Amino acid sequence: MYPVEHEQDERRVVDPPANVPATFGLLPAVLSALAGAWIAAGSTGLLAHPLRRILVLVALGIALLVPGVGTRRPKLRILLTPFVACVVIAMVALTSPAAGVTAAAVVLAFLAWASDEQCENVLRTGAVAIAAYGLYVFARTAIPSVWQLADVVGRAVGSLAGAVARRPLHVGATFAGVDFPVVTSAFWALYLVHTKPPRVARATYGFVAIVVGHVIHLVALAYVPDVLAAIPQSADQSVRLATFLHKALPWNAPLLACAIHLLLVGTMLRWTAWASPTGTPPADRPARSAWTQLALASAASALAILLPIATMLSTRPLSVEGKKIVFYERGFLNWLKPTHGSYGRLSSGMYGMLPVFVESLGARSVVSPDLSEADLADADVLVLIFPDESWADGQLHRIHDFVRCGGSLLVMGEHTTGGADGDNRFNDVLAPASMRVRFDSATFAVGGWLHSYETLAHPTTMGIADDRNEFGVVIGASIAARWPARPLLVGRWGFSDAGDEASAQAMMGNSRYDPGEKLGDIVLAAEQSVGKGRVIAFGDTSGFSNAINVSSHVFTSRLLAYLAGGPSAQPMWRQLAGMLIALLLAVLLCLHSSAGKTALVALGLAASATICIHASAAAAKPLPDGRRTNPNNLAYIHASHLEAFSGESWRPDGVGGLALTLMRSGYLTLSLPRLTPERLERAGLLISIAPTCAFSRDEIQTIADFVRNGGTFIMTVGRDRIGPSLPLLRELGFEPEQAGSPEPMPLGHFKSPYLESNGRRVYVRFHAAWSVRCADPNARVIAYGRDNQPVIILRRIGAGKAVLVGDTCFAMNKNLEWESGEPFEGLRENADFWRWFLTALRDEPMWLPEAVREQPAAGAPSEEVTP
Repeated sequence: MYPVEHEQDERRVVDPPANVPATFGLLPAVLSALAGAWIAAGSTGLLAHPLRRILVLVALGIALLVPGVGTRRPKLRILLTPFVACVVIAMVALTSPAAGVTAAAVVLAFLAWASDEQCENVLRTGAVAIAAYGLYVFARTAIPSVWQLADVVGRAVGSLAGAVARRPLHVGATFAGVDFPVVTSAFWALYLVHTKPPRVARATYGFVAIVVGHVIHLVALAYVPDVLAAIPQSADQSVRLATFLHKALPWNAPLLACAIHLLLVGTMLRWTAWASPTGTPPADRPARSAWTQLALASAASALAILLPIATMLSTRPLSVEGKKIVFYERGFLNWLKPTHGSYGRLSSGMYGMLPVFVESLGARSVVSPDLSEADLADADVLVLIFPDESWADGQLHRIHDFVRCGGSLLVMGEHTTGGADGDNRFNDVLAPASMRVRFDSATFAVGGWLHSYETLAHPTTMGIADDRNEFGVVIGASIAARWPARPLLVGRWGFSDAGDEASAQAMMGNSRYDPGEKLGDIVLAAEQSVGKGRVIAFGDTSGFSNAINVSSHVFTSRLLAYLAGGPSAQPMWRQLAGMLIALLLAVLLCLHSSAGKTALVALGLAASATICIHASAAAAKPLPDGRRTNPNNLAYIHASHLEAFSGESWRPDGVGGLALTLMRSGYLTLSLPRLTPERLERAGLLISIAPTCAFSRDEIQTIADFVRNGGTFIMTVGRDRIGPSLPLLRELGFEPEQAGSPEPMPLGHFKSPYLESNGRRVYVRFHAAWSVRCADPNARVIAYGRDNQPVIILRRIGAGKAVLVGDTCFAMNKNLEWESGEPFEGLRENADFWRWFLTALRDEPMWLPEAVREQPAAGAPSEEVTP
């Protein structure tokens, strides 16, 4: 009896475990987390960032709250769910896509910890697969070589699928859907380990299913141009299907891949026998000790924290102080500034404000007509903006020697220049590098590449958002960058519109995605070390222009400062170290996986990446300083508190006209993305237009100190939008609300005189005004509405001035300057008002509009100009 019993006991130990059926809730929990991870990484298609974050939170909320899981520790699950939810919300709100992805891993790891043995294995597998995917997403944006490898894989996969579909398909990693098989394959590999043998058949079926499913997505993508051509877009918006398809395709085509891969994972979960972890382990496989698990978790967490430090942290301050920057004078450009008497968008000039901007950063600018040896001798940076003339003898040689000897070169090309063979002047300059400006137009899905960039970790880009085109790229060319060149800025949601030499529109293509044109992951700027120097190639010149640098100045100042000093940000040794750490971390993550270790890796990676981004952005802060001129010539248009104006400069509610108005009066005009003492103390003028978000106590103090120390602050806000600004206005001595006073009434649209001479008056127009009040008896009323109600009040505070205008739209284009430059009812009253008012604010000799400058008739007594 004993031998038989012993044999039966051994069978109980070593026989494969029984099938574990999927419990209710397990399937939606895993699939929701996977969907959330893909949405967080932007893999499912073009979405505005706020919408993407909301969808991620919805998906992870479903996973976190679904019933049927977490039954092992139900009370602790209920107790800790709010805490986990807060952590997840914080992670999803971060700018790093990898943080949003790893938030999904945290959710599944938490559910695995709270679940019984029946579900824990599956949930842990999903958490590990998503964490590994988050590691890939991080590496793709932090290590340029990984991005390039993913792009090569995407192009290869697209070409193969195109051959199957008999349609040319040129895609990058995004539209090739590389992200989906990364996760599905990781899940499939872990699934094979944790399911009942035999596994060969399941391994084969799973591999074939992943490949076939993904090919279906790519073949469908290859037919998108045919689908759109078969359904012409109608001007009639009531034709909803056609309108929807032309907006959704091809930009949201990856949703099909998402659905296919979710179906594959769902199949693995629903109809596969998962091994149960119950039972006694064999004698020759002792249980791992708690110390071993702790050591693995500690090592993995340390590597997760180390990875961002090794790949993206840059604490070297960026500065151009004392540097010499040379601009080549010639090219398809001009060096004009906005001037009085010329109005509208086309009056902005091109690059006349660029030397002023560079000098405000502390550098010395030289506009060189011929790039002579004397001009380049002690230069730190050479900037070429759309050179279009044949190079003179010796110029290319001097440029190349300048770079090889340690100088930095910024080459800015443009779309469809030269010919399809790439013969143009900027490619002549780029000959020693592995970069070329293509004969195409890098065309965006959303104007200004809003919510469409993918920024690789770099001192010039970290911490800069893309919701207002802070990088300044419009329609330029794409950059062909082969290793050892590396991408710096990528247009994820756009396409390469092939040039047409027969086109009358500057040889541009048809502005439509056609078969064979690269879809997604368009390189907009790239960098390469050449000799002792470095070269950065841009396919567009817009970001440095007078009008666009107003909002792109944070990036352009960092770019010039990066070029002006210090070593390369991403040397090859650093990339290799990052790849080695990432591979080792992936191994530790999968080795003896546990929910706790996975959560620690996810949290450590997200936290470290966030800290590195903020630290690098704080270090990379070259600040314009208007104090270098007298009077201070730096003017900021406040843009950090959801102001009432449009982010599109030349919309009716935009402030493109205000920016040019300030430039015409000698100001260097920039937007203020964040209200900080460091920026404001260097400025002379701050204009705020009806902010929607309230000012913090520190921000109120910052503005008050700015005014007391000699700055000028102008706020334009109507009574209907004044709420968030009330604490600040009261601090500055304005009393929009006074006890016992009647409720202010809207004054509407009208004109008010502000100067009078010899019986002649000049007027300022208001769009929708309200009365304003000030408790200071010495305050000066600039303009009145009906019944002598003040509408513009000027108050001196310390060494500075504060102005309150009771009209939200006073400085907007629809009340100041149209894009076309046409006058308002034949007059330019408000342009003249601003010109006069700015001289008064700076205590300069008063400029007078022509109407009050006319001399009185002979013999008539002269009169003073009366405000």
